[in-house]
Amino acid sequence: MTETKGAEESIAKARSAIGKWVAICCSLFVIYALATMALQDLQLLSLFLAFSLAVGFVHYPLNPKRPGLLSLLIVDLLLAVLGFSFALYIYFDYWEFIFRVGDPTNWDLFFGIVSIVLIFELTRRVVGWSLLIIAFAFMAYCFFGQYLPAPFSHRGYDIERIATTLFMSKNGLFGVPMRVTTYFIYLFIAFGAFYETCGGTAFFVDLASSLFGKMRGGPAKVSVAVSGMMGTISGSAVANTVTTGTLTIPLMKRIGFESHVAGAVEATASTGGQLMPPVMGAAAFIMAEYLGVAYIEVCKAAIIPAVLYFLAIYSVVHFYSLKIGIQGLSESEIPSFKLVLRDKWMFTVPLIVLISILIKGYSPRIAVLYSLVAIVVMSFLRKESRMTPSKILDALAKTAYNCVMVVGACATAGIVIGVVLLTGMGGKITSLVITLSAGSLFLALPIVMLASILFGMGLPTVVCYVLLAATVAPSLIDLGVTPMAAHLYIFYFGMLCMVTPPVSFAAYAGAAIAKADPMKTGWTAWIFAFAGFLLPYMFVYNNSLLLMGPVINIVFSVLTAMVGVICLGAGIIGYLLRKTPFHERLLLLAAAFLLIKPGLFTDIGGLLCVVVTVILQLKRPSTLGPGRATA
Repeated sequence: MTETKGAEESIAKARSAIGKWVAICCSLFVIYALATMALQDLQLLSLFLAFSLAVGFVHYPLNPKRPGLLSLLIVDLLLAVLGFSFALYIYFDYWEFIFRVGDPTNWDLFFGIVSIVLIFELTRRVVGWSLLIIAFAFMAYCFFGQYLPAPFSHRGYDIERIATTLFMSKNGLFGVPMRVTTYFIYLFIAFGAFYETCGGTAFFVDLASSLFGKMRGGPAKVSVAVSGMMGTISGSAVANTVTTGTLTIPLMKRIGFESHVAGAVEATASTGGQLMPPVMGAAAFIMAEYLGVAYIEVCKAAIIPAVLYFLAIYSVVHFYSLKIGIQGLSESEIPSFKLVLRDKWMFTVPLIVLISILIKGYSPRIAVLYSLVAIVVMSFLRKESRMTPSKILDALAKTAYNCVMVVGACATAGIVIGVVLLTGMGGKITSLVITLSAGSLFLALPIVMLASILFGMGLPTVVCYVLLAATVAPSLIDLGVTPMAAHLYIFYFGMLCMVTPPVSFAAYAGAAIAKADPMKTGWTAWIFAFAGFLLPYMFVYNNSLLLMGPVINIVFSVLTAMVGVICLGAGIIGYLLRKTPFHERLLLLAAAFLLIKPGLFTDIGGLLCVVVTVILQLKRPSTLGPGRATA
């Protein structure tokens, strides 16, 4: 028994070593290919997919509980080799391959089926059954949709037509999601991995602590600030929660936050990291591709809603801290702002390089490649952050590991989109939404919101966005919503699934760190993120919040929206200048909704509600609890 266990441990170590070197080779291949652009589009996509399949099959065993079984390692290696078979088939037969689209050979059909089966297996391992079930349903619709009643039926398609679309064209496996993952998302994930490896996360924590640590509820406000900063790097809600939460959640608990509240604050703030330019999560790159605009335009439109979201979370944390009477960190625990900038200013260099190149209009690919060089160069300015060869290899491996889930999800989402385009399902769903809403945008928005939340439950944000962009976004555009607002609308609700029970991955990650009840943490996070559910309605009805229109309208809309989200935070917590009785709480919530809705009369009404609430609070003695002191 001991010998068997020892053998399995050795094989598990061998699997880990093989996986690491395959991951390193994957990252080196992508960075070299994108730096030189020496390969044709489909050659690059297929080889990148093959590398990702190999990383996924080795790193995520067929049986996760027995990674040291030799038989399973052999199976996983064979699957990895099989992945390279169709990639090499495309690589060596490239020009013939692309010119016979619509007239596939038997080998094309064989490798098409192989590629789809391998992608489905990778998705099962790294994403789970939820996305796979959706993909199976769409594939079944493609094969048997002709038997459905109108208007959902189609003329029917045979295996050759389906293989041509999903494997040989740019409307399937190698569609927009996979192309954007290869050319942009992978590099941004590499940027995050390199930045974190050289100490960027600690810099953000120290910087936020120096600014917010001494305030009431300091660690919670640090969590909000750090999560926004880290969103600039990682763009992943769960990754943000796990990375910054290990530092901020114990601090929050130590100064008086309940466990589930600490986990909820971190999860809510980390989820908002996907909104924060310049990275915004993988979906933003795909959004730019769908809209046919420069990526910087998506960042520009998203900046004000992102600021409003974090202002809302900050307000919730602030009023909660005052209500409960939570203090900040002690002076000895707070780093000096001047010392942080003096000792770690070099960590701002890669971000400045990245943002500057994007603003100048260059491709995100160019911006990140130069930023990666900037990270390595600036790391040598401090001994602790120096990117040694071993650190570089670790960062390269981490990049591939972190990207495997995105690759599996985007490849499968590409297959689903191929089915939608082939069968005309997108137009059918658009007609259905318009019919159900009777052509009313007021009714259509909640329908699309529910569809976004339902799609997002159990799916990564990027997959949810891709599916909705191909199905329901056109219905909003047909009802008069600007394309940017329509796509950001579904992106927001797909993102907010991360803190929407019963499937709220970020909240569960926060609960695990805080050692709190997952569902209690999830519902608390949902309440704290309530402003996020209102923001999409705000910018759909008022495009000024997307920096569209006259400057005076933008300034006025932003100011009233800021007051509105602060009132919303006060109303949710039940505290403004002091604890609020029920009628004052209703006034604050009314003010929030009136100020959030665009319009002169609603803004005047909202401001009047705020004034009345403040007067009522000032007239009443401050004897309602420990939080009566100001921040």
